[in-house]
Amino acid sequence: MGIHIAILFGYNGTSFEGLERAKGEKTVESVLLSALATLSGKSSATESVTMINISRAATTEEGEHAARQILSVEIVDDNTKIPSVDALNAVLPESIKVFKIISPTVGGFSARRSCEARTYEYLIPTYAFMTPQQETGFDIQAEVIATKDDLDNMYPDADPESDRSGQASLFTTLRRQLTRSRSRSRGRSSSVNAPVEEGGPVGSEYPADTTEQAGTNTGFFSSLSRKKSISRRSLSRKRSQADNDSTNSLIAPIANENPVDNTPQFFDPIALPHRSVDKIRAYRITEEQLDMVRTIVAIFRGTHNWHNYVPGADADDQRCFMRIINIESGSPEVHNGMEWIRIKAQSKAMARFQFRRMMALLILVVRTNTPRSLIANSFGVTKIDIPNAPAMGLIFHQPTYAQYNEAVGPESAINFDEDKSKVESFRRSMIHEQVYTEERDGLHFEEWLRKIDTNAFLYKYYLNARGLITPQNAFLREGALEESMYNVR
Repeated sequence: MGIHIAILFGYNGTSFEGLERAKGEKTVESVLLSALATLSGKSSATESVTMINISRAATTEEGEHAARQILSVEIVDDNTKIPSVDALNAVLPESIKVFKIISPTVGGFSARRSCEARTYEYLIPTYAFMTPQQETGFDIQAEVIATKDDLDNMYPDADPESDRSGQASLFTTLRRQLTRSRSRSRGRSSSVNAPVEEGGPVGSEYPADTTEQAGTNTGFFSSLSRKKSISRRSLSRKRSQADNDSTNSLIAPIANENPVDNTPQFFDPIALPHRSVDKIRAYRITEEQLDMVRTIVAIFRGTHNWHNYVPGADADDQRCFMRIINIESGSPEVHNGMEWIRIKAQSKAMARFQFRRMMALLILVVRTNTPRSLIANSFGVTKIDIPNAPAMGLIFHQPTYAQYNEAVGPESAINFDEDKSKVESFRRSMIHEQVYTEERDGLHFEEWLRKIDTNAFLYKYYLNARGLITPQNAFLREGALEESMYNVR
């Protein structure tokens, strides 16, 4: 029998090669457990501390962060002295902060197995939605806002009241937001950055950690009350016309139909001028883009086949069928003169890089104005290559242990409630503010987008005006570029 403990902590992952221990790499766990061993109270320097059954609430990759992380460890020697939180923080770098050590844990607690849900957050500078430069050749069409009928057609088999795949929440939310939006005032001025009260996702409000905010927090489908939608009568006329065209095509041959040329084509990277730094920093998301973001976020919610978002996964891999319990975007916020939006998602589990690829496709669809139907198509069997969005924007927000806590009682509960102020202070100062400052100085999202835009031909088979996934026949000319685009930090 050993000592079972749980370490509640947070970290900024910028200077680490991930969370989990790996030989020869500087990881958060290796630094934390080394400090724990150093302060374990062994009388001899030659004696080592044996730690087994190491488990973490969720893993993070190189450059990713965690506001509330939990590590469960079993220390084999019963006589080992567990150091205090203050003693441990004294030997840890500033980027790692321990909030509490629970010793001993009860009920067979495991940070991973006992966790019911995990909440992630992603920070996006809104200039990432700027229209790509003309040289990229993306076929950017006029903005068309999705209607309720569009989404009905996107999920024709879903039962709006009881569908277990998760689409019920989508239709219910759309209906509720559509009703609310009729009584709301219009407009979002990009020149007025008045503080607004934000509605936070996943059952909790976004912390009011900024004195500058832009816009108002309207429902993601609120724009329907302000835009001319397609009536059912016009849809019926279009369907009738389509039926007539189809009938006529049976009589007369199609003269203008050209077969798709799938012959492989090879390209060099596109030469692009650098965009103005001042314009990048001053960019503000448009109301249409914000509506588009919220629509895509709603489509992500529910149970889908995420094989295109999981590295190396196949479409028939049952492990890729995962449910996003809740996902929402907050109102735009201004930090250090740059505008940001925060998106939170809650799921029982997420695969490595899944959330970053979700955010990458969201950004690419909005900035190229690709139809949102691509998001639904990405859940099909056809493979597409989605790049990883920058790691610096991802934050593991918190794990949930409601069932475990109910079983063991409040005295042995695993949560951050008693240290809320410390957690929020660390999150603001060591994660969010660091990300805002680093992005303003380095424009890392612009660097990521530029690598995509210089190779735009690699993405046009799914980023197109129809939102259809076509065969990939465009490739980078051999020897034109040595580095991979899909491991961008």
